[in-house]
Parts: sequence; structure tokens; C-alpha cells
Amino acid sequence: MRNLALFLNRMNMLVWLLGIFAGHALLYLLLGTDTWLATALLATAFYGIVLLVARLAFRRYADDREEIR
Repeated sequence: MRNLALFLNRMNMLVWLLGIFAGHALLYLLLGTDTWLATALLATAFYGIVLLVARLAFRRYADDREEIR
């Protein structure tokens, strides 16, 4: 669990969000979705919120673990 917390604290959010957007845009283009841009932006926003909440939660977890030691 500590390794996951360290990974989330060190990850570059902008690079991850750009990668997620590119993946979704490609997926929706290949599927033939008419509103591929809006759909890719919404999916990226959702995953961005999930990543930010996870980062905050694991930052608190890492801080709690350091206080115990």
C-alpha cells in the first residue's frame, strides 16, 4: 500500500491526463462516436477527479504513517 501512495505522490498529473485524453479520443474516433471530443473530455475530467481524490487520500495515508513512526 505504501508503494502505491509513493507512486501517486510522485506521478505527473498533466502527463497522465494527456495520455488518458489521447486514449479516449482514439477510442471514440475508432468507435465512430459523433461527439468524440466532448465524450473524451468528459471521460478525462472524470478520471482526473478520481486521480486527484486518490492522490489526496493517499497523501493523508502517507502522512498518518509517518506520524506513527
